Amino acid sequence: MRQFGYEVFGAPATSFAPVEDVPVGPDYILGPGDTLTIYVWGLVESVFTETVNRNGEIFVPRAGTLRVWGLTFEKVEQLIRDQLGKVYTGFEISVTLGRLRTIRVFVVGTVGRPGAYLVSPLSTLTNALFAAGGPTKQGTLRRIQLLRNNRVVSEMDFYDFLLRGERQGDVRLESGDTVFVPRIGPVVGLAGQVNQPAIYELKGEMRLADMFALAGGVTPGGFLERVQIERFRANRERAVLDFRLLDFYERGQLEGNPPVLNGDLVRVFSADPRIYNAVVLEGWVRWPGRYELRPGTRVGDLVVKDGLLPDAYLDRAEVVRVREDLGTEVLPFNIRDAWAGKPDANIELRPLDRVVVRSAIRPVQEVTVTGQVLRPGQYAISRGERLSSLIERAGGFLPDAFPRGAVFIRQSIRTAEQQQLDRFIRVQEQSMLADSSAITAGSTQLSSEGRAAEVTTAQASVMVQRRELLRSLAVSVTLGRMAVRLEQPEALKGTPSDLELEAGDALYVPPQPKSVLVLGAVRNSTALLYGGVEQGVESYIAQAGGATPEADAEHTYILKPDGTAISTFVKVQKIEAGDTIVVPVSTEPKVRTLPMLRDIATIVAGFTLPFATLVALFK
Repeated sequence: MRQFGYEVFGAPATSFAPVEDVPVGPDYILGPGDTLTIYVWGLVESVFTETVNRNGEIFVPRAGTLRVWGLTFEKVEQLIRDQLGKVYTGFEISVTLGRLRTIRVFVVGTVGRPGAYLVSPLSTLTNALFAAGGPTKQGTLRRIQLLRNNRVVSEMDFYDFLLRGERQGDVRLESGDTVFVPRIGPVVGLAGQVNQPAIYELKGEMRLADMFALAGGVTPGGFLERVQIERFRANRERAVLDFRLLDFYERGQLEGNPPVLNGDLVRVFSADPRIYNAVVLEGWVRWPGRYELRPGTRVGDLVVKDGLLPDAYLDRAEVVRVREDLGTEVLPFNIRDAWAGKPDANIELRPLDRVVVRSAIRPVQEVTVTGQVLRPGQYAISRGERLSSLIERAGGFLPDAFPRGAVFIRQSIRTAEQQQLDRFIRVQEQSMLADSSAITAGSTQLSSEGRAAEVTTAQASVMVQRRELLRSLAVSVTLGRMAVRLEQPEALKGTPSDLELEAGDALYVPPQPKSVLVLGAVRNSTALLYGGVEQGVESYIAQAGGATPEADAEHTYILKPDGTAISTFVKVQKIEAGDTIVVPVSTEPKVRTLPMLRDIATIVAGFTLPFATLVALFK
């Protein structure tokens, strides 16, 4: 978690500098260095410009010397009019401010750059604070003081500005003022299901509900029946306390809204994710999925004629029910009898029931849809049905779906690739056995040269690495994926990606990604926050710690979310959220006696596996 509010001071100070080329208000206080332009017209006409001298005075022809230091602009204009009125009649005047003076103020305490600053006289406490880099994380945001003549004339709570836009206490500065930032007060951390998790500074006595108000409230998925506080006790141990904040919100009971103390960590857990007022309809139906359970709903209300596929089996369907002892029971029923209203068949449904409709046909073909679709689940398919039809039956994509990153797995391809992988592993194991025998024989020949131990150890180490590589390859390969370019059903129809479905097919539609994955020969393989189209491949690799000495940077490639790859002109390619940047290992041999990495290149070139295999290989 981060401390709340301090990131705003990361912006350049000029972004918060006061605008000086605007008319000043009537309450502006004049001082030495300010320039006044006075226009006189009527029976007498004159224009003259005067600068307030170090004594705080200006000279007005025929009116003499006038002291204006400390007067507001409105009072100075009236003073000039009154003095000229003593020598002229029938005239009008207009007074404007030209160049403004600068004032010196001091910003001290726990700020980024304490010191003296020359600022515009239009500056406020906030402007000076930004000029000094703002409070450090050891400085307070809630008790920033303005001192004038050794007295506190204003105190600003920066939380009021950040949370509500209020600038009470942000008064205009005068020359010689001091902005003082004391050390931070007590702090409390908020974690979990709150709108803005962070570390917040306390001001006075605050309770749980006050802290949630600072964080923008609890999310709809927050569980208020058990809010937990981790607290230090007497600087010796840490304890856990549970409270029912719901008691305070619903009944006003203060026991559920205790005070928070310095160092507390408040956790709001997630509510139960399961949906209890629903039943699931699945099997040989047009629209499988979860349905709302209303009081008195029976299977005849859920399984309607228009909702069944033509080959649905009407003589037997099942209600799969969770018992009170958490076991399951199966309640068979006849669909025709349920429609007729027979009590033994028209079973009343309970929460979490699953209603399963079978097919009248004995080879039934089913596919699976998961992820960001309206109705995920298993779907029975008819001969010749295509992917676009399946997506329509699943209700289409949810708003946060990422169709371009969809993963389509075909069981027949998976089986074929598994056989190919098994055959490949057997061949490699036989090759390694032969190499091991050669090492044993070669050590005898090298013994006369005095370097048998050195060479044998190096070769044996490489053999171990090859075995580990083979074992890693066998367990981490994802097989059966077909690269499809998924679109909305109407746009998908008629394209090569509108595949004819087969039994066992599985489609997963992921949520919209917000990161870019960097894998392979980098110092820290990791997922990085997507930085926009202007951020290129080299920038992401740099954020992952840069390439290792073993990297083959020239052959870096981009793995797209749909399973395709880009290996040409990689440095100028636009990176998108969900992309994977793979930096392969150099194939140059590191141990000349047994070039293992060159063997790896041969393995990759001679074995046609999906790109996911390469990602697993070079992790």
